[in-house]
Amino acid sequence: KADLVSMLNVEPDKVTVVHLAADLAYRLIPKGEVECVITRYDLQPGYLLFVGTLEPRKNVPGLLQAYRLLRDAGTTNEPLVLVGGRGWLYDEIFERVGALNLTEHVCFLHETPNADLPGLYSAASVLVTPSFYEGFGLPALEAMACGVPVVGSDCGEIPHVIGDAGLTFPEDNAEALRERLAGLMFDAELRADFARRGRERVL
Repeated sequence: KADLVSMLNVEPDKVTVVHLAADLAYRLIPKGEVECVITRYDLQPGYLLFVGTLEPRKNVPGLLQAYRLLRDAGTTNEPLVLVGGRGWLYDEIFERVGALNLTEHVCFLHETPNADLPGLYSAASVLVTPSFYEGFGLPALEAMACGVPVVGSDCGEIPHVIGDAGLTFPEDNAEALRERLAGLMFDAELRADFARRGRERVL
């Protein structure tokens, strides 16, 4: 609404905001169901997760740079799992994976059934939403519904979706993203607290 008003000079009273909600499929699910899903993708619990179309707006190259910094610092050996179809101008993402020597550590899942998403969310240690802009940010809401902490950029509606149930970082700042992720991954109590807050926020 704010963008419509400020950028297109639309009268505020002509815009009605209808908030989105996560589908009821996104919830705390039994461990056995989670294991069945991730086994199909040859994954183990604890990976870093991104969900979204591979396109420039999503800032996946920035996420890859932060992930490289995490690995260089010895913060994590867990893989980065990118779930989503190819959008436009996605070649840079694959080139960046190679340039950063991350080919063996990044897993692309391009044609994932929606039914598998709750399990993929649930097995992640954190969902990262590094976008330069989002009109809402549904993956963050879905992850929170599954009890997964979220780290997102401070752009668009992402901070409003996350609220106090996760961490934000300045856009296009890989070092700041690395710092947020490192702090979260080293602090099990903080992850549990954000997981609880996220569930409460979604409900």
